[in-house]
Amino acid sequence: MAVDATNTLVSDAAKYIYDATKATQAGSTSSNTLTTDDYWKLMAAQLQYQDMTNPMDNSEMMNQMTQMSSMSAMTKLTDAVANFSTVTNNLSTVTLTTYSTGLLGKEVTIAIPDPNGEKDKDGKVKVTYKKGTVTGVDLTGATAVYVDGKKYELSQVMSVGDVPEEQKDDETSEDGETSEGEEVPGDSK
Repeated sequence: MAVDATNTLVSDAAKYIYDATKATQAGSTSSNTLTTDDYWKLMAAQLQYQDMTNPMDNSEMMNQMTQMSSMSAMTKLTDAVANFSTVTNNLSTVTLTTYSTGLLGKEVTIAIPDPNGEKDKDGKVKVTYKKGTVTGVDLTGATAVYVDGKKYELSQVMSVGDVPEEQKDDETSEDGETSEGEEVPGDSK
């Protein structure tokens, strides 16, 4: 009987072949996996065919049971994490879809980077801004919006509605006092 078990182990080991094209060898292993039922069958066979003059050590058996319990718990945790990842991804898609479709009919400001990559005095790519109304939403692939018939990525939407420009706090009036809430001469709003 021991020879048959050894041959089975050797033939099972032959199923695991190294594949140099894979980044990890996890995908190279056999699709046969041990389940909890398989473990209990192995444990029963081990007890059935043990040497009566040298029986299995109780602590060794408990060790194996603990390992199997730990593996089972880790498998369940891995499955739960995979399911959580799927749920999170789906929720993200729903949120993005809801947000983008909520922009329909709204006035937005779009940032359009310079197509030639020209930079300003700070070394940043020059950006022009365009106001327009969202007339459509493209949900295939990367979410995009159509503003006045032209397609823009959702990440290019800088504001929704009529957002006033902020006044700089460091501007001072002629008498040296900082003006708050007053229109500063030369300010083009």
